[in-house]
Amino acid sequence: MKIRKAAVIILAICISWLGGCSDKQEDADFSHVRSVCELATLKCYYHNVAKAEVEASGLFRWLGVGYKKIWTEYSGIVELGIDVNKVSIAEPDADGVVKITIPDAEILSIDLDEDSLGTPLTDTGFMTKITKEEETAALAKAQEDMEKTAQENTALLVQAKERAKNLIGAYVKNVGEQIDKTYTVEWVDRE
Repeated sequence: MKIRKAAVIILAICISWLGGCSDKQEDADFSHVRSVCELATLKCYYHNVAKAEVEASGLFRWLGVGYKKIWTEYSGIVELGIDVNKVSIAEPDADGVVKITIPDAEILSIDLDEDSLGTPLTDTGFMTKITKEEETAALAKAQEDMEKTAQENTALLVQAKERAKNLIGAYVKNVGEQIDKTYTVEWVDRE
């Protein structure tokens, strides 16, 4: 709730800045919808574990030659939202209805919080080392798993789309108020 209230307050401030102190316009100008969409992104924090293991092999497997295991924890930030380039706002009709076409939410970015990355725990067999490439591969695999987990979380994707709808709808209504008109939003899902 606090996030939603803060977002509405930020939106109101941004819209008032965008409106400026100029005279009222006669036509609706929805050109700043890109900024509103960027405000509507949802950031989710994930705690993840990167791990990889290779079993001992070969003639000296009883010595553990070739065995290696790496394990490290880290946090990541997944940003969810709608693709701004797929949003379209039609001009208001005679009844003040504004049709807005909006896509489903998607993952916009995944970032590793480097400050959360600790020293990896490792276990190796006799005369076996873990290379930087193997550490990097373990992290890449963990990030892929984090992206898959976020993609499968449909509740978060729905929440991100609803957040975008709320902010864009408030923006359209506020633009109408700036020119003394009342607008109603009609949503059209993009196929």
